[in-house]
Amino acid sequence: MRIVNFMLILASTWVVVSAQGRGGANDFKLVSEWRDLEYAFPTPQLRQAAISSGQYVAGNGVPIDVDVNYRTGRASRIFVTIPRFTTGIPVTLGVVSGNSANNGPLVEPYPDYSWHSSHGQNCNGITSVFRIAIDECDRLWVLDTGRIGANQFCPPQLLIFNLENDQLFHRYKFPAGQYRPGTSLFITPVLDVKDPPPYGRCTNVKAYIADVTGYGILVYDGQTNRSWRVQNKLVYADPTYGTFTVAGESFDLMDGIIGMALSPRQNERDDRTLYFHALASIGENCVRTSVLNNATAWEQNTDSFPRAFTEIGSRVSQSAAEAMDRNGNLYFGLMDPIAIACWDSSRPYTPENLRIVVQNDQTLQFSSGVKVILNKKNREELWVLTCRFQKVMTGTINRNEVNFRIQARAIDELLGGSTKCTGSGISSRPFSGYGR
Repeated sequence: MRIVNFMLILASTWVVVSAQGRGGANDFKLVSEWRDLEYAFPTPQLRQAAISSGQYVAGNGVPIDVDVNYRTGRASRIFVTIPRFTTGIPVTLGVVSGNSANNGPLVEPYPDYSWHSSHGQNCNGITSVFRIAIDECDRLWVLDTGRIGANQFCPPQLLIFNLENDQLFHRYKFPAGQYRPGTSLFITPVLDVKDPPPYGRCTNVKAYIADVTGYGILVYDGQTNRSWRVQNKLVYADPTYGTFTVAGESFDLMDGIIGMALSPRQNERDDRTLYFHALASIGENCVRTSVLNNATAWEQNTDSFPRAFTEIGSRVSQSAAEAMDRNGNLYFGLMDPIAIACWDSSRPYTPENLRIVVQNDQTLQFSSGVKVILNKKNREELWVLTCRFQKVMTGTINRNEVNFRIQARAIDELLGGSTKCTGSGISSRPFSGYGR
């Protein structure tokens, strides 16, 4: 098992995965990989108790998201999320450990095991997390769905941890009228900190949140500590694209809005653009944050400003996560071809302006976590977590194979030294997933 030591990450020394697609020298570099997830428990007795009670069932955990906490003078940390699609998952948010088991590195519960052990029975703990976000103020934003499987045990909540001391900084539980128990699933947070360091106080922040199956966007205002719900037709799934085919295996899923990313900020008062798309769709959409931030209008009518949301173009296949760099390049995974693509947002969103930066049929199957990370050398990196979700859905996972990977690469290397994602486009072709 090849795992990059955290201090080597800081030194930008990577373990390189063998290229098996068209990525070649431009392929990602392997950080961690698993055949199956294994967890670190505080004691062997607690591990055995979790197994005996059914709170730990080997094979039930699937990692979905990744984020990186680069730290000065201390080892950096890689966070992973393991949502509780079902029971038997002992930890839903963890740190990739430097210690390995048979199947890969151990996942250490964050901030500690007591936050995870109630499995929805204590709503002051953590129930189930799909995605997370680290802001410029060294805070980890944890979006807890409150659900295990189809059961809504707790209200959805935001938990904000201070990464300097790993203490809870703030908790916000969403009001009952803003989610639909058993239907809503809050899975993606995107942060807009308007007063970041070194001069700001980190108090003027908005969080934009995707409700993937309740088909909506939630806006949380950190200054007023309140939230509101936004709805629009473009957050819904498109039935035409509800069948997914990855590496020859197909499944059906009618998930709505999932991928979200913000345009770069020019100044503190800048009105930014939120780019977003549904999972069951090939369309990319956008809306100005000034529209989303009009709390009064949305509280009066959750369907306000219907034409302020715009479809800007289409891809060649569906996509899950996406992220944008400081130069306005949007990165996203594709199902077919199996690749990571990018788009220069100053150009029209058309197939000729979409570029594949890495294609690898083996290592990039279902990119569920995509993050642009700024390291301590002020260099942006693209991090990708892949989980072979098609095999999860079809029940064909082979635990003797590598199923989950975290990979990364400096963006300037991926773009060949350019600051813009320009070059050859992706050939447009008929959608290949429908009816297969």
